Amino acid sequence: MLDKLSMRNRNIFKIIVALVFATGPCSGQDTTQVLTLEDCIRIGLDQSTQVLLSKDSLQISGAALIGAYGNFLPNLALNGNYGYNGGKNLLTVTNPTLVNSTGMTMNYQLTSTINLFNGLSDYSALKAATLSKSASELNLERSKQAIAFDITQTFLQIILDRRVVKFGRENLEASTKREALLKELTNVGRNALSDLYQQQAETSSDKLFLIQSEQKLKNDIILLLRKIKISQTEKYVLAEMSADTLPLGAEYANVQDVITQALQQRPDVKSSDLRLKIADWQIKGFRSGYLPKLNLEGGMVSNGGYLNSLSINGNESLGPQEPVGKALFGQVYGEIALSLSWNIFDRLYTKTNVAIAKIYQHNAVLYHDDLAVQISSDIKQAYNDYLAALQQMETSRQGIFAALQAFEVVQGKYNVGQATFVELSNAQTVLLQAEVSKAQADVSMMLQKKIIDFYIGR
Repeated sequence: MLDKLSMRNRNIFKIIVALVFATGPCSGQDTTQVLTLEDCIRIGLDQSTQVLLSKDSLQISGAALIGAYGNFLPNLALNGNYGYNGGKNLLTVTNPTLVNSTGMTMNYQLTSTINLFNGLSDYSALKAATLSKSASELNLERSKQAIAFDITQTFLQIILDRRVVKFGRENLEASTKREALLKELTNVGRNALSDLYQQQAETSSDKLFLIQSEQKLKNDIILLLRKIKISQTEKYVLAEMSADTLPLGAEYANVQDVITQALQQRPDVKSSDLRLKIADWQIKGFRSGYLPKLNLEGGMVSNGGYLNSLSINGNESLGPQEPVGKALFGQVYGEIALSLSWNIFDRLYTKTNVAIAKIYQHNAVLYHDDLAVQISSDIKQAYNDYLAALQQMETSRQGIFAALQAFEVVQGKYNVGQATFVELSNAQTVLLQAEVSKAQADVSMMLQKKIIDFYIGR
């Protein structure tokens, strides 16, 4: 029996150990998440303060629109009061009469008013609120585009940093191997000691370049994660991104067509157009103060009362009454009225508001014109940068090919003693610069295409 229990305990222990080792690596893998550019943009849009503020603005404009619709509905108001009174009153209208009474009163009225015409003030407010909501939606869309572009720009910088680090690491590795070889050759007297010292200085310079490049990469990663509001940077890894260096399509061939497309589809331009219309409707709304207003009013009114006691000149005079409930609440009559009001002189209040609204309209026109000029100049500059990026790509291809060929030739000559160390060091430096220039040209090409799309409003 004891043997069976011992064997059972051993089996349970083996199962627990197996589960621990089975779950250990999985939990470690789950702590690191790979983020692509699309992931960063999605997280950034969800966490961005600007987007959240734009969403709040959209909700406010939506609430204002509901309020504008409500102005066309009739209101409904209930007013009432209950009172108890008692005491003596001397009435002297005819013969002096002393009245002593106690009783209750109940007054209430249920009224409703609907605006039939108020100089188109409510209609103007409704149109302005509708356009404001649409403008808020467009502003939210443009804010999302700006955030996505900002994140993309930082992500591409990280891609460039990684390539520079890669080239720097390869360059340092080549210098380190050459330094080790020169050290052996110097020890056996085949190379001058000066070459070894020069190579050691070159290796130190290459190591410094790599350290600086790695530090820049780390800082840019932290910057990107901060933009998408991620503080635990050690739990995230940024994915690689293939280089998209193909030229833009035929629809980008004419820069003026690109500008026209931007002016037609950019959300902020559309929002600016709506702001002009909003300003026009606001002027019409304030001008309604010059016109009369017509309201239809109706309701129910009740003035009820019930006497508990009544004495006139000392004689009990309380006669028959309706029941308390009917006496207090049953005295109901209805009323309906059509009221017209016209504020002939409002101490220049309407005139002042119209003048201020016209100034706001003029400011909206100025902003709209400035936005069009800015878009045109931004696209022209971005297009010129794109054309320059095309030339830089071609130049960098030729440069890296020539630098690689030159380095191989000089290295071969140096190995047989036909080139100096200075020539070899210069060739290696030129090759590193060519590799970095090629990476910069590729990323610049990708970025310039993103910039043009952003200015267009995509």
